Amino acid sequence: MREIMANYCTVVVTLLILVSLSKIYTSEISKIIFNTNGYETYSFEYETSDGAYRREDGGLNSNTKGLVVRGEYGYVDSGGHHYSVRYVADVNGFQPQIYTDDTRYNDRRII
Repeated sequence: MREIMANYCTVVVTLLILVSLSKIYTSEISKIIFNTNGYETYSFEYETSDGAYRREDGGLNSNTKGLVVRGEYGYVDSGGHHYSVRYVADVNGFQPQIYTDDTRYNDRRII
């Protein structure tokens, strides 16, 4: 009988922990934008209620006759620190720039 009660208590405590953790990590998409210019260019962005975001634009580069993609993604951790990655992907490969405790957080324009 003690073994059954111990197993029951373990299951109940585990379920309570899982339910409480599921509420901590929930976020909702608060903004989505997608634009396309037919065959040549596109852009999109989204933001979530917890401060995570991603922005990207891409298109054909007439100089290199290849695709160029520029973007940024980032998030805010539980301590309020901002982290982001700006990137360019082109004929030279993927070129990220990583920023921690980002002071440019409010200036999220893609450059």
